[in-house]
Amino acid sequence: MAIERWQMEIMERGELFRVGGAVRDELMRTASIDTEVDYLVRGIPPEELEAILSRYGRVVFVGKSFGVYKFKLGASATDIDIAYPRTEVSTGPGHRDFDVRWDWTLPVEADLGRRDFTINAIAKNLADGKIVDPHAGAKDIEDRLLRMVFPHAFGDDPLRILRGIRFAARFALRIEDATYEAMRKSAGLVENLSPERIQEEFTKLFAHCKRPSEGLSTMQRTGVLAHVLPELDRAFGVEQNEFHVDDVFWHSLKSCDEAPQGNLVVRWAALLHDLGKVEKKQVVRDEEGEKVVFYGHETVSAGMAKDILGRLRYANEAVERCSHLVENHMFLYRRDWNRSTVRRFIRRVGQENLEDLFALREADCLSRGLTDEVENIADLRTRIEAELRESSALKLTDLAVDGDDVKIILGVGEGPEIGRVLQDLLEMVLDDPSLNTREKLIGIVKRGRG
Repeated sequence: MAIERWQMEIMERGELFRVGGAVRDELMRTASIDTEVDYLVRGIPPEELEAILSRYGRVVFVGKSFGVYKFKLGASATDIDIAYPRTEVSTGPGHRDFDVRWDWTLPVEADLGRRDFTINAIAKNLADGKIVDPHAGAKDIEDRLLRMVFPHAFGDDPLRILRGIRFAARFALRIEDATYEAMRKSAGLVENLSPERIQEEFTKLFAHCKRPSEGLSTMQRTGVLAHVLPELDRAFGVEQNEFHVDDVFWHSLKSCDEAPQGNLVVRWAALLHDLGKVEKKQVVRDEEGEKVVFYGHETVSAGMAKDILGRLRYANEAVERCSHLVENHMFLYRRDWNRSTVRRFIRRVGQENLEDLFALREADCLSRGLTDEVENIADLRTRIEAELRESSALKLTDLAVDGDDVKIILGVGEGPEIGRVLQDLLEMVLDDPSLNTREKLIGIVKRGRG
């Protein structure tokens, strides 16, 4: 990466280091997904640093207590974090409970000593390219090892537990024994984290990791899961029936792995779609003997999905979409469905939800090796595409008449009767799309009135 003018000016008067994920990813030879670039500057007083940065872009000192500048270079939309070395002392269990001291004369090693894991406690001097690595993070990267920088790292900030589990899953790292034991002993402290911070870690786990199951299973083993997602933790060991070789917990994790990595809502739906089985599991007897069933589990799971994502402060739209997908994941397509049945399926699910529902169902099937069912979904997708090209009405707004037309014909004002009439018309059109003309639908309403 070429040295820029503003960087050169800083290095003429002090020292400038690249720190954080960018250095880690460079040493790992992996593509960095961090949008923000983090720098550490020392040996130059604040007034001089501000004067230099101001000549090249907009600079904001975001907090005197943290010694951090937000720097926007020209018209760039990316914020650059430029910080002075600082030390931290925990003053409580919260993520923000720290006494922070920064000093432009501190050595870079002092700053690196406050960081979470050795793989993140590495700096690169931009003047000569030399690596500053006081905690042997580069060796840990080579050994694929996740190791905390200091023994009370998780007691100081329990968010580091979730971050560490995510890093281990993303980079296929083994968690060092002492670090793992410290995570396990501090697991209960994650309850002090805000829902938004826990949400952010789940979002990154699903987005950054090909196999979120690696992180979720570590959460379960360390006891963390019981505090951040107890509904999933309770599914551990809940055996299913002859259609599933895995218990509810492992089936949920494998389904999440099979869901598209770039689709957060579908990954959540895949993880949560069967959690209602814990409550709905029952043994029934028929002429063939006893069997395990989970009648209605999809409805319970949909409610749980809404509760979980709401608790984690996800946007209402994402919560509703996920719950809707879970509610509808149990559809059983047969190739003998007639066209009316296909159209009713589209209407029930919603055209805007079809691809996500298919992705969820495919993840569910692939987690169990049901390739034949995946082929069935492909056949249904083809039939739906044909209906979408040919059908004139799949929802109320597609009808050739509207509520105002119905009110005029019936001579009534607003009321539930208008909606009932429109619903009846839509049912007729779903059976016979040729009825969806203004003349025919008005005639139907008039005949119904008589």
